[in-house]
Amino acid sequence: MNVFRRLWAEMSSPKEFFESVRSESWKPCLVFYAYVTSAISVITPVLNWLGVESTDLSSSYQAQIIAYNYTRNNLVPSYGGYAYLFEGVLIFALSLLILGFLTVFLHMIYRLIGGTGPVLNAWKAACYGVGPCLLGGFLPYVSLFAAFYSFAMQFYLGPLALYKAKEGRAIVVFVALIAATFIEMFTRGTTAGF
Repeated sequence: MNVFRRLWAEMSSPKEFFESVRSESWKPCLVFYAYVTSAISVITPVLNWLGVESTDLSSSYQAQIIAYNYTRNNLVPSYGGYAYLFEGVLIFALSLLILGFLTVFLHMIYRLIGGTGPVLNAWKAACYGVGPCLLGGFLPYVSLFAAFYSFAMQFYLGPLALYKAKEGRAIVVFVALIAATFIEMFTRGTTAGF
């Protein structure tokens, strides 16, 4: 599987891309997710070691922020710079846990608004939706754009095509989730509880 070919296909025409993967099994999207997440898991600790913090302004994965905070607060005092070697493993592991939660959450939401299909559809939307994060999801400010586009792919474009949901309902879900994210960001200074 060529990750960059799939990334180009989903970035250039997301609706057609998600419709084309409707009959795929769970493996190709997991492989894509693993490639993207592996790149994020390698690049992020290097940038953290160089002094770029993983925050909402410089990280497109919540796993990056959680792993960075844990590494900085708990591992660096004991292991110094070597702690960042463990951070990459932590990012990957946490991202898999978040992927599982996101899959169930997406499936429930899209079934509630009248979408049809198995939980595999949510799995595909969640896995392929991380693609934009490869394009700078670890760089300050660039990650904001990557995260927003990834969010749109996971919560709107992917499920809309895969669940054949009504567009109006999908827009309401997307806007509600964006609004909740902004409310949290402006009241607590975080997103998704981090």
